Amino acid sequence: MTQTPPPAGWYPQGDQERWWDGSRWSDNFRPLGSGQLQQPAYQQPYQQPAYGLPQQPYGAQPVKKSHTARNILIVFGVLFMVMVGGCIAVVAVVGDRVNDAVNDDTLGGPNNPLTITEGQAFEVNGFEYDAGWTITADPLDATLVINDLKVTNNRGKADRLFTEIKLLSGNEVVATINCDGGGIDKIAEGNTITVNCYSTDSLPAAYDKVTIQDAF
Repeated sequence: MTQTPPPAGWYPQGDQERWWDGSRWSDNFRPLGSGQLQQPAYQQPYQQPAYGLPQQPYGAQPVKKSHTARNILIVFGVLFMVMVGGCIAVVAVVGDRVNDAVNDDTLGGPNNPLTITEGQAFEVNGFEYDAGWTITADPLDATLVINDLKVTNNRGKADRLFTEIKLLSGNEVVATINCDGGGIDKIAEGNTITVNCYSTDSLPAAYDKVTIQDAF
């Protein structure tokens, strides 16, 4: 639908009034509210792309507001929710494992360490570890390292691996190394993986016993 221009007359522009001839702005101005009634002599109209009537020129499209700040806040909000959701998932997984471990007396479980021999195969509650693994020191900082420790999940279901290997001298723990099967990811039934192990303890000069037990 075609929009009809406003009638000729004086219209406010800032702190003064300007004459609108019905189709274009003229170059005639007067003090705001002077109340003159006469129509000024015709002058070459001043070219202006819009009528400039109060707040919004006639025929002009509304100025689009920028929503950049709002969109950035939305993105950060979504990222925050994702991170919070991930933390909740980790807490839930760890909580379940801790609950299961309270009364677990399985050999190699959290309450009953299994004595193992370097390089030999062993089994902990359906997690079967291959022979051929070694205990060494990191060449850069001499920290404890477990090499080539491979495990096959024969528990009858996908499950997570969190375990501790300890080196003892008599009854004293002289170094500990933590191992996992890929963080909170489950090892599929029947799959064999190389276990990730990490420690901040140095390889002791002497130890006479090695044990393994679930961390929780």
